Amino acid sequence: MVKDGIVWLESCASTNDEAGSLVKDTSVVAVAATAQTQGRGRAGRAWHSPPGAGLYLSWIGRPRFPQSLGSVVPLMAAVTVAELCERLGVKVQLKWPNDVLIGNRKLAGVLCEARGTPREWTVIIGIGLNIFRPEGGYPDAVPAVALDEYTREELDPKDLAEELVSRLDARLTELGRDGGAPVIGAWERRGYPRGSTLQRGDLRGTFAGLTDEGALRLATETGIHTIHAGDVDIIE
Repeated sequence: MVKDGIVWLESCASTNDEAGSLVKDTSVVAVAATAQTQGRGRAGRAWHSPPGAGLYLSWIGRPRFPQSLGSVVPLMAAVTVAELCERLGVKVQLKWPNDVLIGNRKLAGVLCEARGTPREWTVIIGIGLNIFRPEGGYPDAVPAVALDEYTREELDPKDLAEELVSRLDARLTELGRDGGAPVIGAWERRGYPRGSTLQRGDLRGTFAGLTDEGALRLATETGIHTIHAGDVDIIE
């Protein structure tokens, strides 16, 4: 079923893969499903996608700016999800680059995949948003949380999908018009407080903000390290 440019599926292996097969069809803006059998996150991790518990949506962004600005897109996606949650009265924190948390539990994850050439490209933004806590809860290995645990607002996955698509459209237009500064600022307001202790592998330091390209700046005894990719953990 297609509604307002969103292709709705009962189930699929991966909405990102489905969206990837439709990038040339400009009438399609996103693919959404009520379940995924092979949902994935960053670094090839599996994304827990039980039927009826979440929104699994892949938005097809068609930027009108060079791919050199694309490093900010994952942060843009995380900010967009955070803004939706805040509209529902749910306060979240962002974990670099694009995880959406409540406390130390994940509410939403984002996977961005660019296609095309540096000048003519598309980006597929896959968003897994936990809406309803599954019966029996989440597996022990999945430190997750759902929206319905924190809000009394009515939660309709199709309404949330349409709102996410609208917000992503607006943010992408803003990114092309104003550059990355508004997104960086919006992310930092919801991310780690400056001075928080972070660790990436054997490297430990304090959060010193983001670069103009969205990379993380880690202040250590040996100076500022700029991290462009990978997992960074906060040390309580």
